[in-house]
Parts: sequence; C-alpha cells; structure tokens
Amino acid sequence: MKMDRWAAAFAQAGLTPPCSLAGVRAALPDVQETELRRAVWTALGQPRPRSRKLSPPARARLAHLAELRDVFSPTDALRLGAELASEPGLATDLLTVRPWLDPDTPAREVLSAVLCGEWSGLLALLGEHGPWVYAATVADLQALARLNGELVVAASQADEEAVLNAALASGRTFPALLARLEATDYRRPAPGPAPPLAALETAFWQEAGRGARAAYERWRARRHEGSSSPPR
Repeated sequence: MKMDRWAAAFAQAGLTPPCSLAGVRAALPDVQETELRRAVWTALGQPRPRSRKLSPPARARLAHLAELRDVFSPTDALRLGAELASEPGLATDLLTVRPWLDPDTPAREVLSAVLCGEWSGLLALLGEHGPWVYAATVADLQALARLNGELVVAASQADEEAVLNAALASGRTFPALLARLEATDYRRPAPGPAPPLAALETAFWQEAGRGARAAYERWRARRHEGSSSPPR
C-alpha cells in the first residue's frame, strides 16, 4: 500500500491519516507492533526493511555519489533517458521538484523534458539508495550531496521509531529518502535525542526544488530575451 492509498484507506474510515507511529497505534489498536511497523513501512514504499546487509564499503557509499552523468545535448538526454528509464525513483525525483512539467511524462522522456527547460546539467544518484538529482552546476550538486549526506548520517544514528515518525511526517506520495535507506541495515542507533530527520529531508527537497526553479527561470529569461531581440 503506497501513501496515497494509505491516506484513502483512513479517509474512507473517517480518520485523518496519522503522521506519527503513535497515531497509527491509536488508529489501529488491535494490530500487533511488528505487523504495524511492517504495514507502515510498506505504505511508505519499503516492503522489505533491512533486507540488504551492507558491507563496510557499501555503507560508506550511502552518502556519496553513486553515479554522475553529464547532460550536454538533446542526444545525451535521449540516450540516458533510454538507458536509465527503469531506474527506481529517477522520473519521480526529477518531476516532483519541477511542477511545471507534466507529472505523467514517460520515464524515458523525463530527462529530455528537464533539459529542454534548463539546458545542460549534471545528472547524479546521491548514494546507492538515495535520490536522483539534476543540477545546473557543480556547486549546486555539492549542496544537494551535502544535505543528503547530513540526512544519511543523522538517520544512521536514530532508532526505527524516530525514522518511521520522520518518514510519516514527510507526507510524500512516493518513497521518502528515509524509506529508501531502510532497505538496508544502515542504522546503528546511538543514545541521545532523536535528530530532526523530517526537517533534514524537507531541507533536501526544498534545495532541489530551488535549484531546479532557478535554472528554469534562467532558461525562460534567456528565451524571452531572444524572442524580443529585433531582427538583424
């Protein structure tokens, strides 16, 4: 059950979808804790939490670039779009921070649509279980990588309930970054207060959206300048 169906199920019962694990417990008091958590993870898009055991090198890669491609031309975009069309999250990640694009754009066409409105850029996967991003400059990419890294490090020190609460609080209709990470046994909880995971994930998506919007506005301004120039 994904988050949109999860919300619909609660709405049909006349209930507000819970945004915390405590709220889920209150709404479903007869469900055993283990089954409850499994159901929440499934609703968040993670049906098999902690099923992948990380080697030390794989653990180190969680907060680093797993893939980086230059997109300089429509030909690049078409080729990469076809090559990466089946990559989980790629289309959704790029479209969700670009509301000016059609959300139903086919996966193999998404990169071309992004390029058409932003010009050349860098396509990157931030960690093997992280988000896909399209950044106009190396500095923009570094900012996104830093924010994703901060989220990974903070989540790795949190317990399951804190991560579940943050993922629920995100209210996203696609797998939250925290839910994607939970495919692995990356967490090593440390004592202390829960880190602000929901705020860290929100900060990442806001920065991804800000960068995409800035690139799009630059493209629109240049196109307007070109169309308003007098003929020679």
